[in-house]
Amino acid sequence: MREKVRAFMEQYHMVMAGERVLLGLSGGADSVCLFHLLRELQEPLGFSLLAVHVNHNLRGAEAGRDAAFAENLCREYDVPFYLYSCPVEKIAKEKHLSTEEAGRAARQEVFAACAKEQRAVKIALAHHQDDVAETMLHHLARGTSLAGLASLRPVRGNVIRPLLCVGRKEIRQELESRKCSWCEDSTNAEDAYTRNGIRHHVLPYLTEEVNPRAAAHMAQTSLDLLETEEYLEQQTDQLMERYASAEKNAVVLRDAVSSEAPLLQRYVIRRVLEQLAGKRKDLTREHLESVRELFEKQVGKSVCLPYGITAVRGYETLRLEKQGVHLKEERKRKSGEEVPIPVPAGWEEEKSLAFAENPVTIVKKTSIFPERIEEKKYTKCFDCDKIKDGLVLRTRRSGDYLRVTAKGGKKKLKDYMIDAKIPKEERDSILLLADGPEIWWVVGYRRGESGRVGEDTKAVLQIQIGVGKEENR
Repeated sequence: MREKVRAFMEQYHMVMAGERVLLGLSGGADSVCLFHLLRELQEPLGFSLLAVHVNHNLRGAEAGRDAAFAENLCREYDVPFYLYSCPVEKIAKEKHLSTEEAGRAARQEVFAACAKEQRAVKIALAHHQDDVAETMLHHLARGTSLAGLASLRPVRGNVIRPLLCVGRKEIRQELESRKCSWCEDSTNAEDAYTRNGIRHHVLPYLTEEVNPRAAAHMAQTSLDLLETEEYLEQQTDQLMERYASAEKNAVVLRDAVSSEAPLLQRYVIRRVLEQLAGKRKDLTREHLESVRELFEKQVGKSVCLPYGITAVRGYETLRLEKQGVHLKEERKRKSGEEVPIPVPAGWEEEKSLAFAENPVTIVKKTSIFPERIEEKKYTKCFDCDKIKDGLVLRTRRSGDYLRVTAKGGKKKLKDYMIDAKIPKEERDSILLLADGPEIWWVVGYRRGESGRVGEDTKAVLQIQIGVGKEENR
């Protein structure tokens, strides 16, 4: 078995010469077998072995027995040993977890902390092929993705699993041939845990009635699925670069992503949701499909998702945003603000101010009509004498309108924004140059006919918003 495990470790490049490897040593058959194999492979592979044991304080004297066994084993073979104690039951109550989940979380936290303290580069766990089969069946029954069917990987970050090339039966045979002892966890004989039920009833049936190598075949399938998952993740990386644009607390997907295969669409959507949520838990296929279906719906349709994320159909886009109180408050604050635009007294006199973090520059110039007045996306010129109530910079309000023809034809601002395909969620934050309810300029989009410079213009007011904007050209 040692050479089989060594070849598997080398195939997946699990360790490098000079590295320190920390083994999670429970005292059970699997971890004891891995202990002896790694101990013997230290010299040929050039790494050094350490071991850590976590006492969960759940099984009374039995837990103390396991800790003492692990410590004595390490002492016998001169392997550095570290013992940690965790109140798993207390953790489970505080975090509203099952004892199984709390125990797993506690072990992961201890392993990471011990590895850091002892400068161990790798953490070795004793999962084997039967564990892969049990996990696969468990996840498959509960509902999962491809990644869930390949969750026990040979290498994940700094965690290695050298025994994924062997099964439980082989491990017991190896220990018996070596005349090695180990500890039995009495709770493993109970069916209280779902995984134990699969181990005691489902997997034995498959092994005895379907195929003796059922676990090995599932483990190999898991490795194949892992390769598939890694390929799909690489494809997702490329599609994210092609179709996704990141904003503050949001990601915008272009409609073109809907031309990709449905599977890849789901992978892209899942990646976006993971980025916004910071986790994958509770993100189901139903959530991914509800987002994907928005591509076929009209502008403005939306779906609410876990972690406060909302997906909104836009014009040729799909916007996924993680809402927060601070964002809503910021929009509410901006919607009520306005800043008066002063008209400089002297020619070529410049005035500066700021609105919603945008610098604004105002200059009064003599008219050069009919010569062309240079205007850019964020720089416009207006006739000072056509100002009525006074120009202000603000966001939209009820009753706003644009003059869209030289003869005075009007259009409601709301209708203009719809026609211009301005996303609904952006309309309340777009800057407007207004004279009362009459909108002279929808900043960044179009100007109305109001305030146009003409033959009779004597004084021109040039307004530039957002100095340094790349689009101001």
